Amino acid sequence: MMNLEQLGWNAHFDKHCKPFRQQALVAARVVRAGGGFYSLLNADGEQTATLTGQLRHASSADTLPVVGDWVAIDTPEDDGIRIHAVLPRQTALKRAAVGNRKGQAEKPGVPQVLAANVNTAIIVSGLDNDYNPRRIERFLTLVYESGAAPIIILNKADLCPETKARRTEVEALAFGIPVLVTCALRGEGLDDLAPHLQAGRTLVLLGSSGAGKSTLLNRIAGADYQRTAEVSAAVGKGTHTTTHRELFPLPGGALVIDTPGLRELHLWGESEEGLASTFPEIVTLARQCRFSDCQHEKEPGCAIRQALLEEALDPPRLESYLKQREELVYAAHRQGLATQVAQKQKSKVTQRKRWRPGDEDDQ
Repeated sequence: MMNLEQLGWNAHFDKHCKPFRQQALVAARVVRAGGGFYSLLNADGEQTATLTGQLRHASSADTLPVVGDWVAIDTPEDDGIRIHAVLPRQTALKRAAVGNRKGQAEKPGVPQVLAANVNTAIIVSGLDNDYNPRRIERFLTLVYESGAAPIIILNKADLCPETKARRTEVEALAFGIPVLVTCALRGEGLDDLAPHLQAGRTLVLLGSSGAGKSTLLNRIAGADYQRTAEVSAAVGKGTHTTTHRELFPLPGGALVIDTPGLRELHLWGESEEGLASTFPEIVTLARQCRFSDCQHEKEPGCAIRQALLEEALDPPRLESYLKQREELVYAAHRQGLATQVAQKQKSKVTQRKRWRPGDEDDQ
């Protein structure tokens, strides 16, 4: 059996759990979720639970339990274990919900939470045809916005004759973030990851389909936790095998969340802090522009355009920055619409409560 501390419990969750203890509820961590059922772990082992009706109806899509969440549950009854509340998250990896974005600009939006309460996010990129520095930048913004610490792993070193050059390229955009080179299939380069696998710490594996996340998990776990597949000869990339998110306790005490590959990564953020952390040199240059609202296009005194002319700034990197900034503005707009809708609904409910049958007779 594992105690709560081994599952990542800390003072933050202990503080927020006190009111629920007074209601005879206990804490557990979500390790799998799907179909309205949640697999949980706590000192009593693994259990399956469902949501109370009150929690289900009171929650929005982004506040329902996800893998990594801590929840307050009751003791087993005839109708099973029920989740009464989700404890406040310390970190949350969010992206804009997948779907057709055309024509959606004037509709409210909510984010999709990929995982919660993660300490370290491992961005895995294959060094085969999966390799894409621009995609790595997008993952970095996602991780920074969540509050987790990023690590980059360049996997499948055995398939790349330019490993050193690509590592140098990624280190240039990583600004001090650890960049590790591995061949998970052969178990090479994993010693550099060991210092990050601390007992009680939660890590998540992020990347596109076939980057080697599940193979990496199996290697560091020393067991076949997840199914894997060989690289496709047709496209030169790994194939999709993981179909759900799941938290795995490792023998050494760390906890790792494996995730399906992300085919779409539309950004979602409550601020531009994540963007600023991914592109610090561009943000620094932008502060030197003559106009505070400079769009870095044709405005006079634009420090970013001057840096491009002097070849001090990489054009593809600026393009990546501008595209991400546009997505975050779009997400903020839709989030604002969602807030307006919620406020209107709340106002209607309040008005209904104030109105009583027979009030019209007083007119």
